[in-house]
Amino acid sequence: MYELPLITADNFITYVLNGLSRGMIIFLVASGLSLIFGLIGLINFAHGAMLALGGYGTYVVLQVTGNFWLGLVISVVLVTLLGLALERKVLYWIYDEPLLGFLSTFGIGLVIEEALAVYFGSRSYTVQSPLPESIQLFGVSYPSYRIFVIAVGAAVALAIGLLLTRTRLGLEIHATANMQPTAEILGVDTSKVYTVTFVLGTALAALAGALTAPITSMYPTIGLDYITMAFLVIIVGGMGSFKGSFVVSMIVGQVIAFGWLLLAPTYVRILIFAAAMVFILYKPRGFFGKPEVHE
Repeated sequence: MYELPLITADNFITYVLNGLSRGMIIFLVASGLSLIFGLIGLINFAHGAMLALGGYGTYVVLQVTGNFWLGLVISVVLVTLLGLALERKVLYWIYDEPLLGFLSTFGIGLVIEEALAVYFGSRSYTVQSPLPESIQLFGVSYPSYRIFVIAVGAAVALAIGLLLTRTRLGLEIHATANMQPTAEILGVDTSKVYTVTFVLGTALAALAGALTAPITSMYPTIGLDYITMAFLVIIVGGMGSFKGSFVVSMIVGQVIAFGWLLLAPTYVRILIFAAAMVFILYKPRGFFGKPEVHE
């Protein structure tokens, strides 16, 4: 007879922290995806491939230099530059064609995944934690690196929140997303806003990939796993809602952490998606989605 795992105060805290660290990774992916979709209206299926490149790039630089932190910085910078090139040379010209944009990003994602599979093979790669020691937190011993991931995710969330609400760029992003013709009349360079937003979203995906490398194995299609969860997050949280992406990412992280106590990871994902579909039936715009305004 199957017995439920015993949850003590100590391992309860551990599972909560595991959920937070996983939730922060999901949030980094979802927030970048949400920014791009909320402003540009582009369903960027290459977003997951950027995460994979961030992880593999960190692995490669680590193998060459032995320095994880250098690998993180270099991989994020290079993937961000790749995102800039794709936006300027390919996507910029097809923003008014949603179907073509979808097909283009889908194709770009497939090419990147296949290139990774050809070069690295299908086997998984692991990255040694740059912070192997543990620290005492809330009375339990917990890996320092996972605490670092939680801290980075929280810092990024705060920084993006301030960027969107307290800076001129944030005002321009909101203006471009909600009333682009008026924004252009007022002198906003909407083309520049599009580029900055896409590049920022790409950087967040690359950062997520680099940060997750020491936590989970890297494989060519890892981005697909994360992007499907990210799409769920932005739909349930509310399309284009930064706050919704953060809240739902934290919830999903906890569900995964505690769900794995009882079920295999695949079944946990199935339950998450099933619950999300039921939720969307009753609240199609998600938790923080804006109501449609009829003129």
